[in-house]
Amino acid sequence: MCEEYKAVPFTKITHHEAVINNDEPWEDHPAYDTRETRYYIVDVNTGEVLDDAQGYGYKTAPKAYAAYAYKNRDKTKDNERLAKKEHIKNWMKQHKSFVNLMDGYALEMAKGTMAPGDKFDAKFVKKLLKSEGLEEPDFTASELLRVWRDYK
Repeated sequence: MCEEYKAVPFTKITHHEAVINNDEPWEDHPAYDTRETRYYIVDVNTGEVLDDAQGYGYKTAPKAYAAYAYKNRDKTKDNERLAKKEHIKNWMKQHKSFVNLMDGYALEMAKGTMAPGDKFDAKFVKKLLKSEGLEEPDFTASELLRVWRDYK
């Protein structure tokens, strides 16, 4: 938890109108209110509401913290991740035969025609890179596998 802000609980009251059914009076429902505890993020020093999920509030304090942290993250890292992903996609376009080989092994493992203990994971992709003489790309096998899965 950060010392600059904190999650504060509040009670959200929702009013539900009465339902009157003249044709089937046994289906009538009286008006009622429901109360629910929600959370919003407040600046500790000023008391200013920083995030309240557009007035709805968050169901739990950890979700409020997570949402606020996500909204205020360092977006330069997002650009770095995106650039790395594009770099790996370009590498995959240049090495289509290797990508086809990955596709084939993944299909065979999914069918169950390979050894029962074989898994198509980063360790397997690393071995595959090495066997094809591509063991020194400037990204890891797990990053390649992650982009390959999203690419399909």
